[in-house]
Amino acid sequence: MAVAWASAHRRPRSIVGNDHMTQTLLDKRLYDVLNAVALKKMATAAAVSEIVNLDTDQVRDIFAELADSDYLALMGETALPTDASGPVLVDSAAVIYGQIRTDPSVLQVADKFEDVNSRFLRTMSSWQQIEVAGRKLANDHSDSVYDAKVISTIERLVSRLEGLLEALSEKDARFRTYIGRFERSLEKVDAGDIAFVSDPTRDSVHNVWFEFHEDLLRTLGRARKE
Repeated sequence: MAVAWASAHRRPRSIVGNDHMTQTLLDKRLYDVLNAVALKKMATAAAVSEIVNLDTDQVRDIFAELADSDYLALMGETALPTDASGPVLVDSAAVIYGQIRTDPSVLQVADKFEDVNSRFLRTMSSWQQIEVAGRKLANDHSDSVYDAKVISTIERLVSRLEGLLEALSEKDARFRTYIGRFERSLEKVDAGDIAFVSDPTRDSVHNVWFEFHEDLLRTLGRARKE
């Protein structure tokens, strides 16, 4: 199938190949912006500019172009991904990250992620609930000793991502932003703001981890393991 890149200065185009199938590919800047919005489910240009190598005005311009192509819906300053964003992200990632998907330096560390992810999910469950007399109850965070043990485990698990994030960052510098985001969230937690462990409205450790997991799966072309 013949394909063509959609640049950040022209509308993404559908390409019809000899097999009569249609495929649209985004260039790297369009991909990075759309991917960031899709990972966050909704985002402002200011929020996206913090995790891609573009300023806020550039992100706004790309928002407008992606909205014109029906990949984003704009509500004031906020962008939301449309149903059409999923297929174009999958197709574009397959080309942009084709070499990474067969790179042993990445795959060797990526293959270990699922085990670490399972441990992280169990640890987050321990953060959200405690066991009392055989029953699971919501953690009211009144037991600082218990919370400190869970936070210590979370910090160790985040540190286990270092090798994978460094390997990915060598191939695409945008993955380095995850390192900074984890560091800032953990600094907030260490300073006593435990909302940065899992608050869905903040750039919490849990939110950053969730976004990275989704990003990793799309980058490597892998399906989520249940």
